[in-house]
Amino acid sequence: MMGQVQIFNGYYLVYILSAVILTLLSLKFLKNKSDKFRYWFIFTIIMVNFLVHFLKIFIYPYTLVDHVWTKVTFENVSATCVLLFPLLFFAKNKTLKDYMIMVGMSAGVLTFLFPLDTMSPIFNGSIDIGARSAFMIENIRFYFAHYILFLAPFLMMHYKMHELSIRRAYRAPFMLMLILLLIFINEVVLTLINWLPKEHLFDPSKRNPSVIFGPKEQFTGLGLMIGVFVPSFMMLTHPVYEFTFYVPVLWLILPVIIYGSMISLTFCII
Repeated sequence: MMGQVQIFNGYYLVYILSAVILTLLSLKFLKNKSDKFRYWFIFTIIMVNFLVHFLKIFIYPYTLVDHVWTKVTFENVSATCVLLFPLLFFAKNKTLKDYMIMVGMSAGVLTFLFPLDTMSPIFNGSIDIGARSAFMIENIRFYFAHYILFLAPFLMMHYKMHELSIRRAYRAPFMLMLILLLIFINEVVLTLINWLPKEHLFDPSKRNPSVIFGPKEQFTGLGLMIGVFVPSFMMLTHPVYEFTFYVPVLWLILPVIIYGSMISLTFCII
């Protein structure tokens, strides 16, 4: 079997190098193009990503998921970006565009630095698919989707289709909190219509999209940077299934505001 993606191994570096090369080629390709061409080029790659988001249900391991349509809903921050970018691209509201730029680029970069999904043997929170080969179709799709989340906003910034303002920097973390709330509502609705097991709702060890129900493990390593801002009263015990979870979404308020503001300011300064 082909090897797996691991932090700093050859496959990990191949994906990062490929992203860098594709970005340079994109800039070279668009260098002498008109603003109109660049505008529709960016929208086209956004729509390709949107289409791939729905087509993925036909590939492994999505074929193992009951009610596979759950996988094309607002199930995490990245999926929400893919679904909303076609609308946000045309938005006139500068705060919405700020969110698109900062969260899109951050989601793309962080995914390449910490590609956790490509290394995990667990899919959709409960399906054990074993070791993932580095270039399995789902891994390629995963990297492609997150690369486009980075590339589209990056090109928008590079060609000055939108400019960030330090005066609006504080708004992006609150936008992210609204998106996390949308993800939580999505999970509740999918559970109410029986597309997700009710015993998985609130369980950090199951789907737990964008960690809205708490960390998948105890606060260790990088998790300490989040845990230090989470008060103990946010931790609860489920009255029926007795697992430990955190108050959905609300437990992330301080980490999102603190680190989100730092990231927003960094974007604006750069």
